[in-house]
Amino acid sequence: RSAAQCSARRGFHASGARRAADNYYGILGVKREASQSEIKKAYYQLAKKYHPDANKDAGAKDKFIKIQEAYDTLSDEGKRRSYDQFGTADPTGGMGGGQGAGFSGFENMEDILSQMFGGAFSGMGGRARGPGRGNTGGFMSVGEDIEAAVTVSFMEAVSGAKTSVTITPVVQCEPCGGLGARKGAKRQTCKTCRGTGQAMFQMGGFHVAQPCPECSGEGSTISAKDKCSACQGRGRVRERKTVPVEIPAGCDNGMRIKLSGLGDVPIEGAGPAGDLYVRVRVMPSKTFRRKGSDIYYDLELPFTTAILGGSVRVPTVDGDVEVKVRAGTQPGDELRLRAKGVRKINSMARGDQYLNLNVKLPTDLSARQRRLIEEFADGGSSSSSGKDCDAKDSSTADKSTDKDSGEHTDGSSKEQKGGGFFSRIKKDFESFKKHSDK
Repeated sequence: RSAAQCSARRGFHASGARRAADNYYGILGVKREASQSEIKKAYYQLAKKYHPDANKDAGAKDKFIKIQEAYDTLSDEGKRRSYDQFGTADPTGGMGGGQGAGFSGFENMEDILSQMFGGAFSGMGGRARGPGRGNTGGFMSVGEDIEAAVTVSFMEAVSGAKTSVTITPVVQCEPCGGLGARKGAKRQTCKTCRGTGQAMFQMGGFHVAQPCPECSGEGSTISAKDKCSACQGRGRVRERKTVPVEIPAGCDNGMRIKLSGLGDVPIEGAGPAGDLYVRVRVMPSKTFRRKGSDIYYDLELPFTTAILGGSVRVPTVDGDVEVKVRAGTQPGDELRLRAKGVRKINSMARGDQYLNLNVKLPTDLSARQRRLIEEFADGGSSSSSGKDCDAKDSSTADKSTDKDSGEHTDGSSKEQKGGGFFSRIKKDFESFKKHSDK
């Protein structure tokens, strides 16, 4: 068998040409040399326009998912470089995604050494590729990992959900049981390696083993007429299947969920299948913002409530709750609702919810409301004048007669009886609030 044939065999692809990668720059409407800030700005505009909660068009959700996928790739410098160079965030090209996308190429130096020397370098951490089908000697093979992606809503990520994902992993051919031979036919022991699947050669005085070039390390061969028609003698095919995925409560955007044993089976030899890694994309919420396990919410507060205090209804991920606001609350103040955030992964603990208080001022006042505000402003000026007068009177108190002192005391008693300046202000705002409610 020629080297080209061996190479073609090891570079097995069950599908035809690669699927053309989406034009992520075109999806976001930016140039290839766009900065991160320009990419982020374009993403936010498009996400707001095509968010399924705001856009009820039939294709809005699919459009939103493509926008999210484009942003996930272009906002990550590493993925963006890979996309610019290879046309995909996965440089292996993908026939099912991730590391299990293809069978040609190498992941790292350990894989190169493993390809060159077979199992001789498997102890370095690479995945050994030893003798193949029907050969019990040698080294154990391990299948490649694959990746898939799933999109969930904000609340599904917070509370947890059950969904599914469609994958196309490499599996053993059922008609031939992974042997590559048609029913009734048998594979013949390789005459070159005599069934060992390895060929020995010398390098620098050492004997090094590598996969047999005749049987590609399988230890056996099969004639063209005896090949399985379903897999063309490869013993492996791609199978499309849908697997369930459980999204844990508290899952965040970009997290990966590992499903053991659902990746590709080894291309050669017997051994365990690789794993499936499901990357979770979480759609943003129109109500909340999230940072880790904490939730943030912008609360618009009437200015009368900010001044006088009171109770307001606030949405949380568990439903509405009543929150007390203290009198004298200032714009920009922050309140914390303990344990009202998102559950932490692998823990029963929860984050907090933070309320950013934005005091809302009225833009249209009635005549009575305007008069009350003006009285409040005049009352503040009068109070300042009164304080100046009191200070002046105090400085000359030793020169005053007893009669004058008595009159001053009487005046103070009348002011206390009236409730004082701040009491009057509070009454004015309470009256203003009642009038506003009406």
